[in-house]
This record gives sequence, C-alpha cells and structure tokens, in this order.
Amino acid sequence: MPELSNSTPRFKHLLLDLDGTLIHSGNFLLNFEFIARILPMLKQFQGWKVAFSTLKKMQDVVKTPSKEKTNQERVVEIFQTNFKISREEAEKHLLKSIKSVFPKLESHFGKILGAASFVEWAKDHYTLTLATNPMWSSEIVQMRMRWGGINPENFKSITTIDRMHACKPLPEYYQELLDQENFDAKDCLLIGNERKMDLPATNVGIPVFLIRPTTRSLTCITEPGTLINGIRSPGAWRGSYQHLRDFLLIK
Repeated sequence: MPELSNSTPRFKHLLLDLDGTLIHSGNFLLNFEFIARILPMLKQFQGWKVAFSTLKKMQDVVKTPSKEKTNQERVVEIFQTNFKISREEAEKHLLKSIKSVFPKLESHFGKILGAASFVEWAKDHYTLTLATNPMWSSEIVQMRMRWGGINPENFKSITTIDRMHACKPLPEYYQELLDQENFDAKDCLLIGNERKMDLPATNVGIPVFLIRPTTRSLTCITEPGTLINGIRSPGAWRGSYQHLRDFLLIK
C-alpha cells in the first residue's frame, strides 16, 4: 500500500458517522426488535398488512433523493396516505410511536473502543459535524449517542431527518451536507466505518477515513489523485482511532 506523505492536507472539519463508527449498534437484532415493537402500535389504523407495508415504504423512499421534500416530509406523507389520516394526525402518531419504542432499545447500543476519547480530543481542534444517516430526529439521535458514551454537545450540528433531502450512500447526501454547512470538500474529512455507505463521499471531493478499532496498521485505501470513473479521488484511508489521530497530525 502507498505510504502516507507529509503532503497530506490538514482539515478544518470532521464529519463523523454514528452507527458502527462512534457507537456500537446491533443492526439485525435492533431492526427486528424495533419492527416487533412498533407494528402493534400501527396496526390500529388499517391492520397488520398495511402497517408492515407502510414501514417498508418508509424505509425505501429515502433510497432516492428529493429536491423539494425533506426525508421527514416524505416519511410523514407515506404514513398519511397509507393510513388514510390527516397530516397532523400522521405526524402526531408517528412521533408518539417512535418516542414510545426507542427508549426500550438501549440494550442494542454500546461504546466503541477509542471513540469517545477521540471526540473529546478532536472538539478542541476541529469543527465536528455528526454525519449520521438522516432517518431520525435530533432527540432520538442524541439519545443513541449518549447510550454509546458520546456527548452530543461536542458537535456543531447533526444531519437529522427534518433537514436532509437524501440519505447515505447517495452522493447527494454528502453534497447537501457541504452546502448546508458551507464547507469546502477539501477542508473536510469524513470518518466512517463502511465502504458502501461512506466511501461515496469521495465522489463529491471529501476524503474518507474508515475506522477499524482493533487494526494494527494504518492503510491507504486510495491514494489522493487516483482516477476512478473519471473522478480524481481525494483519498481514503483505514485504521484505528489512534491511527486517525496520528494521521490528522501529519502536516
């Protein structure tokens, strides 16, 4: 693998993923329990079948970006249409259901080695943005952060469901984040943990560092300037939180 050099740029803004990067979350079991708990609350409107199909549509709708509607507006619209209720009722019942279910899911979340200490260090050197997949409200996101030992107050902003018009891994999500925060891509580093979800940030010029908490070596995945599908990559790396801190200190 190519060696890192002293020409590696310094960054002003760190964009940090949440699940799998800053906190542990058991995806399959978490999703299973969430669905098992929320379905009985939704079946009152049109029965089990409609309740299940509504959840599925709500998950699928954000696989494409929207120019006009936020993720929240699109989810509420599906809820409203499928259950044949007013928009006000849809928002009220959706919010009530999620607020009732989510506090019961704490056991699925936990700490990731080195994450909290890295954030405490980084907050004094960079602007921190929580670049989490925007499917939840700020209240729910901050609840999950605390379960994983991460202090929400260390972050300048969070990509929540009510402000974003696309989700990961769409490049539109990353471009909207840059536009909303008025960041230059070259000044940012996205810190994530999944190739599929996080590496697409390089398509809009954001370098990426993938966290592997227990890895023994720092690896360059893609050398800056590499031509990929006609686009020059800003670079991508992989390593532990200690490797990340060392990487950020390279001048």
